[in-house]
Amino acid sequence: LASDTKRGLTKSDEQAEEMQGLFEQLEKLNPTVNPLTNKFSKVNGDWSLDYTTSDSILGKGGFPRIGPIVQNIDTTTLSAKNSEIVRYGIFDVPRSISVELSPINGRRTVADFKRFQLGPVGFDAPDSFVGELDITYVDDEVRLSRGDKGNIFVLTRM
Repeated sequence: LASDTKRGLTKSDEQAEEMQGLFEQLEKLNPTVNPLTNKFSKVNGDWSLDYTTSDSILGKGGFPRIGPIVQNIDTTTLSAKNSEIVRYGIFDVPRSISVELSPINGRRTVADFKRFQLGPVGFDAPDSFVGELDITYVDDEVRLSRGDKGNIFVLTRM
């Protein structure tokens, strides 16, 4: 379903409803307690975003994302990095944002966006670029998260 909707970019109302239902069912089966603070955490590593309801992450109405949208999480350094390649006209430009994580509890964290990189140019993120992420399911291959703006995220391990 995720690939049929281009990560959620082309989802119909029916597909969105189906994905939401599947998401909620899988959340109830979460095998990992406290994924952010568990010393055997399966959260660490590179994850590919397969589906989201976030229009801004999908680039809806803007420049298309080319290839995977990748999130790297490292709970030992409390950091994350989101990376993608965006097509600006005829140019494919790598883009990323580094993030500082401040766990609220074992599964919820504040995400303080720190530094943008657009091709060779880097610049600090505004202080207002702060959100929260709730990791509601994680196993060896799949991670589900909810953002503080109501968006859902389905990621698979790379």
